[in-house]
Amino acid sequence: MKNLIQKTIDRAMNSGADACDIIVNSSDSLNLSAQDAKLEKFKVAKTSVLGIRVVKNKKIGISYSESFDDDALTFAVKSSLENADYSDVNEFEDIKIKNSSDFVKENIEKDSSSMEEKIEFAMKLESEIRKRDSRITAVPYNGLSVAESHSYYMNSLGTYTEESESYLSGYTSALLKEGDITSMHYSSMQERSLAMMNLNQCIEETLEHAVSWLKAAPVATGKYDVVFDTNVLSEILGAFSSCFSAKEAIEKTNPWENKLQHQVADMNFTMIDSPLYVDAFFKQHVDSEGVLKKDLTLIENGVLKSFYHNTATAAYYGTTTTGHAARGAKSALGVSGSNWLIKAGISSKDEVTDGSYLEIIDVMGIGPGSDSVSGEFSFGASGYLCKNGKRIQPVKGITVAGNFNKLLNSIKCMGKDLEHNHSRGMFAPLIKFSELYVAGK
Repeated sequence: MKNLIQKTIDRAMNSGADACDIIVNSSDSLNLSAQDAKLEKFKVAKTSVLGIRVVKNKKIGISYSESFDDDALTFAVKSSLENADYSDVNEFEDIKIKNSSDFVKENIEKDSSSMEEKIEFAMKLESEIRKRDSRITAVPYNGLSVAESHSYYMNSLGTYTEESESYLSGYTSALLKEGDITSMHYSSMQERSLAMMNLNQCIEETLEHAVSWLKAAPVATGKYDVVFDTNVLSEILGAFSSCFSAKEAIEKTNPWENKLQHQVADMNFTMIDSPLYVDAFFKQHVDSEGVLKKDLTLIENGVLKSFYHNTATAAYYGTTTTGHAARGAKSALGVSGSNWLIKAGISSKDEVTDGSYLEIIDVMGIGPGSDSVSGEFSFGASGYLCKNGKRIQPVKGITVAGNFNKLLNSIKCMGKDLEHNHSRGMFAPLIKFSELYVAGK
């Protein structure tokens, strides 16, 4: 692969490019799913895409090829140069990372299970949950996925990086019906091998909430203290992640464009982008320009300390890249984060869960219900009304509304122990937010 990429870069340089880099993304995947005790889906897929970016007379041209034969790559090089000719001059984007040595990292722990074992596990994701409760009418979402991916980067300055990953993910759900009342929940898991997948825990979590919500009802409309499940908190932060994007700041779509070194959150709130965090499932070692990644403090004691930068946004702001360049084989240069770490507070769990509050476990419509520019959000939610750490009433059919900027400044207390979401890409303490508006009955 390295030789093929080098040959393509040489072809681009010999054809008139001032600089060139190439990204190759390849993956192998297996997806299994069952319905009514039968294997409904058995899908094997293999994809490979080579993406070319050239700089020519301070203009950027990109193209890609899903075929790696000589004619296809020659055409892709030609297309990228022609696209550059028709592009506008870009004073800031260039190819400038020159590493002293190659970086190759394999994060593959090969799963040794047989195909028969994988199929059996996928079947159990539907059959085992059905056995647990006679009120289950369907298991609408279930499946097992096995994925192996490889990414390669090389530029005309000689920088070369390579990373590989292999993992399994599974999920199941339960749709229950009692009289005219229905309830459903979904849970997922992710591991390196089939032997590590905890089928029983996934089923129990699914049923715990699906069964409870059969008896759920909306709470009265009003303002409530709220504790978000870590999965939900991750979704909310993801919906407003443009606040950390230097690219969106340049494009005037980042509401925190002028907030650097200003207070944007409660003074006890510190958030770090940690690509190599020890407990994270995915370790991200290098970005899409060949820059080795390291921790980046986004918010420190409530103050916005940095945006995500690639070399182009860094040039615009007169700073250095933070190693957060993001570019797929088919896409233009952007920025993206990795694992998020919110630093622990000082409160015990009993202190965080003292008094009355809503625990939000499941949400619907965070994306469509969020305006990343204004910060306004509104989404459907299910969970529990709690008192002193005890769930006293299952809740569904409510809408939680507020403003992201106000949310980060309405922290009542933060726990001293970190929890993580299902994908192990978000680590945060329990946080109690004060007086969110809830529309219920």
